[in-house]
Amino acid sequence: MKNIINFRYVQNLANSLNRCACIIQFRDLHNQGKSELHIYNVPPPSKKYDLIGPPDKKSNLRPVVFHVPQKETALQCRYRLMRKETHDWNQAFWANHNERFFKEKEDFVRRKLDHKQQTVDSAEARLSADELSEFYKAFLDKNYPLHANYNREWYHKNLRLLFPAFQVFLEKIYNKLFKR
Repeated sequence: MKNIINFRYVQNLANSLNRCACIIQFRDLHNQGKSELHIYNVPPPSKKYDLIGPPDKKSNLRPVVFHVPQKETALQCRYRLMRKETHDWNQAFWANHNERFFKEKEDFVRRKLDHKQQTVDSAEARLSADELSEFYKAFLDKNYPLHANYNREWYHKNLRLLFPAFQVFLEKIYNKLFKR
């Protein structure tokens, strides 16, 4: 009875927050005699389209919530999962890359300011564009093999998506023509 009341409370909470605007995970921890409630904000499901969110703070790429059709076939599911895998790989690469970039940039600025005998917190503690260009060039030169490998892998992953996309396209045409 207690679980039913708690579940109804969770449903009412979800409805009052925003209909279809959150995923609620409620679970009882039988061993510890307590319950956990997690509310995750997600956009409402789309009937036809993928949903694109605001840029991620770490990767600067926009997250995508991929549309799942009601009558999704195995081929469509495989294609959607391949797209999601490619997108997640891209997000992870740029999040790691940007984290490394900002850490190395901060270290570079600290070294340059130490060399000038200025503190990082002082108002005049800024580097000129010419001084920062040294860092940018060194960073790009050092990471050239990584970027080249990323580009090759990115093209490879996108080319691998073409054939399943074509198969899904043909499947949709076949279903429209012959399975009305």
